[in-house]
Amino acid sequence: MSWWPLHLETPGWLLALAAVPLVVWLGRTRTVAPGGRPRPTAVPTALRRATALRAFAVAALVLALAGPRWDAPGRGVDVVVVVDASDSTLATRTQAEDWIAGARAAQGRGDRLAVAAVGRDAQVEHGLRADAEPGPLTVRVDGTETDLARGLRLAHGLAGSQQRRRVVLLTDGFATRGDAAQAIGELEEAGVPVDVVPLGGDVGSADVLVEHVRVPSRVRLGDAYDVVVVATNTGTAPAGATVVLSADGNEVDRRALSLPPGRTEVAFPRVAASTDETADAAGAVRYEARLESAASVEPRNDLGVGAVQVEGPASVLVVEGGTGDGGGGDADELVRLLEAGGLPVTRLAAADGFPTLDRLLGHDATVLVDVHAEQVGEAGAVALDAYVRDAGRGLTVVGGERSYGVGGYDGTRLEELLPVFARVQDPQRRPSVAQALVVDVSGSMGACHCRPDGFGGGPVSTEAGPNKTDISREAVARAIENLDAQDTVGVLAFHTETEWVLPLQQVPSSAIVDDALGRLYPDGDTSIGQALEEAIAGLKDADARLRHIVLFTDGFTSEAGLERIAADAAAEGITLSVVGTGEGAGDAGQDGLLERMASSGGGRYYPGRDLGSIPSVLASEVQLVSRPLVEEGRFTPVVTAVDEVTAPLEASPPLLGYVATTAKPTARTLLRIGDERDPLLATWQAGLGTVAAWTSDAAPRWSSPWSGWDGARDLWGALVRSTLPNDEGGALDVRADVTADGLEVAVGSGEPLPGDVTVDAVVVDPDGTRREVPLHRTDLDAFAATVPASGSGVHAVTVRVERAGAELARQTVTAVRSYPAEYAASTGSDTATAALVGTLGRHDPTPEQAFLRDGTTPGRTPRDLTGWLLLAALVTLPVDVGLRRLRLEPGDLRRWWTARGRAAAASAVPATGATSLADARRRARTTDDPDGRAAGVDGASRSADGTAPAPTPTPTPTSTSTPTSTSTPASTSASSEPAETTAPAATSSTAAPRPTSAAPSPSPPEAGGASRLLQARRRARQEPPD
Repeated sequence: MSWWPLHLETPGWLLALAAVPLVVWLGRTRTVAPGGRPRPTAVPTALRRATALRAFAVAALVLALAGPRWDAPGRGVDVVVVVDASDSTLATRTQAEDWIAGARAAQGRGDRLAVAAVGRDAQVEHGLRADAEPGPLTVRVDGTETDLARGLRLAHGLAGSQQRRRVVLLTDGFATRGDAAQAIGELEEAGVPVDVVPLGGDVGSADVLVEHVRVPSRVRLGDAYDVVVVATNTGTAPAGATVVLSADGNEVDRRALSLPPGRTEVAFPRVAASTDETADAAGAVRYEARLESAASVEPRNDLGVGAVQVEGPASVLVVEGGTGDGGGGDADELVRLLEAGGLPVTRLAAADGFPTLDRLLGHDATVLVDVHAEQVGEAGAVALDAYVRDAGRGLTVVGGERSYGVGGYDGTRLEELLPVFARVQDPQRRPSVAQALVVDVSGSMGACHCRPDGFGGGPVSTEAGPNKTDISREAVARAIENLDAQDTVGVLAFHTETEWVLPLQQVPSSAIVDDALGRLYPDGDTSIGQALEEAIAGLKDADARLRHIVLFTDGFTSEAGLERIAADAAAEGITLSVVGTGEGAGDAGQDGLLERMASSGGGRYYPGRDLGSIPSVLASEVQLVSRPLVEEGRFTPVVTAVDEVTAPLEASPPLLGYVATTAKPTARTLLRIGDERDPLLATWQAGLGTVAAWTSDAAPRWSSPWSGWDGARDLWGALVRSTLPNDEGGALDVRADVTADGLEVAVGSGEPLPGDVTVDAVVVDPDGTRREVPLHRTDLDAFAATVPASGSGVHAVTVRVERAGAELARQTVTAVRSYPAEYAASTGSDTATAALVGTLGRHDPTPEQAFLRDGTTPGRTPRDLTGWLLLAALVTLPVDVGLRRLRLEPGDLRRWWTARGRAAAASAVPATGATSLADARRRARTTDDPDGRAAGVDGASRSADGTAPAPTPTPTPTSTSTPTSTSTPASTSASSEPAETTAPAATSSTAAPRPTSAAPSPSPPEAGGASRLLQARRRARQEPPD
């Protein structure tokens, strides 16, 4: 609830304010005072005040429970500067830093400044500060793209709401992704103006580049077509250049020309398949156009790529994890069987690079033969996913020692595509495992992987490669993630000394693991032997069937006896695998030490030349140890489902091994194998395509009994054909091109399309992002659309034509962006930056204008009032109690203060007053009573001085009133009668007779001899004479 500027968090508590009138009513109606005495009918003033204070305290407590907050107005202006730090603004970085320095100098009292940088991502240089030091930008962002919207949204969060706010965007106006206009609109809706300062102008804008390569998406055998290279000269004068055209890496043409300012199209004629060497064969052809010119400024935009699919007979691409090319690879027998079955095969070794999507789409089906997940990579898995799910092509995965769970498929995008789980799901089949991950954190591990002069000599960090200790943290974390909850794991860090940063225990939570790995820092020397002995000692007592050590080190050590330690561990039933980074292990002086250690320890050795692959290698190693993934023996396949693939298979020779997996619930398991009836052949539909998984191999190790068996040719031919797509392209002509405006998709038909058809496209970007894009009609037989496409790589476009929910046609093509849009011909200018300015912002303000209040709205700083209200209630309650107990009336405080002053004066001169009165009485006795009848006075005086008292005679009255006298001792009189009124002793400095009929008797002093003397005299006057 809000009554601006007052806000209540829990306004329901306001209902309790009804207790306030009740408190007032009870206070006014009480008639009995504490102690049972009757209280007057009229309510005393003190009680009324106490009741008011109690009502105030109750109200304060209720308001405190309601959570009140007061929005106080801010005093200054908060300015957030967002700097475009993408690669297109590198030449203007100093200009941006100077503008920020000028804004800092213009800060007033209460003003604050924050700075952020934006590229593909956005990072904070520093938050809002009143005293930020000037200097160059230190934060780094990915400059390959410009996402101004992300930077503006970050600025919105930095600006807060406590003061007046303003965002200043320093940019060249060239955004390659995101919707900057929408982000500016969101800021202005929140009352935050966005000023835009243009960077650069014409600085660095003169360049020659390849804008894109335009080719038809699909052609048929024998078709003639052009490869069009679109070149751009952003300068003002012609520039000489040479365009070199290559097809699949082979130069096929070159042309020298002069490029005038602006855009130039250069056409190269091509023919799809003929006897000419320059013609294209069936399948996918990738063209590269390179621009060579002295006028080129940015080399990253001098290369353009295009891909065309040449249609022909159905073809199969075989990608193998071994050597391939007839050199004794694992796919030799399979390729022979497929070709014998009438299928044309293209063979490719994964070690030469996994094929991109445009190459995959040149084939109707792909077969992976014993390929490790690292050889596929994330980009390859994305391409396979689009190839199957969107393009409807076929995929068959054949097992081996580098496949499925052994090959690190578990938890990857590739496993998601398969009809089987890469790990055995039955927990009863997994043995108990204890693993010690021994991590080298010596000084050499603080250097990057790529230092050219080797390692040693302490930690060195360079920007050219990843830090090895950071990689080890990631590797260990991923390895532990791949263990099961019942497994035992520990992390032992070592350099000169050893430390269990994670003691051996059941797999802990990720938070505990992260905390332990945060203690890994490079320092000291490499002591592998000491670390291994510590790990072995820890595992000896582990209650597990399998005990294993994984050593991660760069191998820089001169220790002796390491092989013996590994062999001793193996004798104790503890195996050892070694993951090396390559440099130390590969040193000539080491002579394969780490590999020999792994061999002596009964484990495996991973050279780890590519440090980025270490995390997945380590994860695969711990899985391999913890699960019985490979089954070897003699196993006869069993048909478990009737299918055209297995129908001819009445009997088969045995297989000698396979990789254990688990079929997914919706998969069709056609063949099973082994005592546990594990899947041997399973298939399923993944999107528009078909995927088959064969868990044995196609090599002599496990499939040698099938060599020469005729049924093997029929089985493999039928299996791969079952994954081939149906020809559903119809008469569609689909083109996709990446231009300066984005990804342009155009669809044509040989005849008019009905008015109720819908045409849409599924676009899969290089990073795996999938987008559905509706196409709009441009003619009776044509549809088109343009969508953003800033990322470099292959974009897959699948066009679908539907009518009343039924699919009429489908076709998949590709378009290639050769380089990030950041390096394209810049369109940044004052016009582009001015177009970004919203209704509240300004274009090109000076630094001195940054903190002006024009166009800003007042900010508010929330103040929590709960504490103040509780304090008020706490202070009020004791005052309320005091008013009720003390029953003070008006004037009491004044009278108390006066009495306090008199008492202080009396205590300062008590003896002086008594002596003066005694002297006066003596003189009176000598003059008026020569017979000594006034002895009482002297006695009183002596009593005041501490001597024995004497009887006091009655003085002679001086008026006509009847005199009274008594002989009572002064001391007794003073002690037996209380004082009736109060009078200061200092006023009776002399003793004189006073008539009884005069003014009322003065009050005796509060203390001292003077008080007692006056009381005796008063009583003497009241007694009758003798």
